[in-house]
Amino acid sequence: MNKKLLVTLGIAALACAPALPATAATSSGSFGVSVIAATQATITVTGTTVICTTGTGLTVIACTGTIEAAGNMRSTKSGTSTLTLTAPAATIPGATSSIPVSALQMTCSDNGSTGTFGTATFASAAPSSTTAVSCASWATTAANVFSYNVNLNFGIDQSKVPADTYATQTGWTITASAT
Repeated sequence: MNKKLLVTLGIAALACAPALPATAATSSGSFGVSVIAATQATITVTGTTVICTTGTGLTVIACTGTIEAAGNMRSTKSGTSTLTLTAPAATIPGATSSIPVSALQMTCSDNGSTGTFGTATFASAAPSSTTAVSCASWATTAANVFSYNVNLNFGIDQSKVPADTYATQTGWTITASAT
């Protein structure tokens, strides 16, 4: 009978005892994150015509009409970002004469670039050519990730321009690139 009493008391004690808290359970998993950030070089060009009118001197004088190049660049960690200018032909034809394209000199300047970029180098009175001429470059030991805005202004070396009427030369190319 003692055994019966003990079992009955044990069951009664369990029924009256407060509920015990459940133990917490956790589980976790893992995953990977992959980021793909390709080099990027975009460009928008505004300003469509540069007009050069010679005077009486033989020096380099400023032309009118600013060309603006704007866009985004993303380079690799040790890469560079560049803007280059290429003329469509070696000469600008006139009715009876021609001007060597190198008579047009390009000067580039920053016009509010923003972001992370290295030291900038801008062209100053660089002669134009049918091969790419650097307008601006940004070298770095970290990645260039930025929006650029660069003005291109031109001058003409009057000593290389015979009196004549010259055709408007279209097809000049500004190229943005990143490595």
